Amino acid sequence: MFKPKGLNHITIRVNRIGDSKYFYGDVLDLELIKTMGQSMAVYDVGNGDTLVIVEAETSYDTSSRDFRVDHFGFYVDDPKQVDELAEYFRKHEIAIVSGPANRKKGRFLFVTDPDGNMIEFFYEE
Repeated sequence: MFKPKGLNHITIRVNRIGDSKYFYGDVLDLELIKTMGQSMAVYDVGNGDTLVIVEAETSYDTSSRDFRVDHFGFYVDDPKQVDELAEYFRKHEIAIVSGPANRKKGRFLFVTDPDGNMIEFFYEE
């Protein structure tokens, strides 16, 4: 029986690798581990997990509500960080989809990257 020990990586397709490298590397401040050619980059997200971005051969229409990936989420250490992130994203003109708001056992915020991929930042008790 397959019993995963964790999520090693997630790979998402992006329209413009340069815009996405700016978002994930500069705005989110994820550590760039390596690039593969001109169209792929790998970022460390902690505990040996990685986020891989790869430039798509065909562009995604960011006005569409049909997302390539529903969303992926990052834990934060404190519910105040959710609010601090919301302010940070507003300053960087990053689209906030939902939140910051409370949920049963914590607090959350959803934003989108330059290609419309939804990202959740959440604290859970």
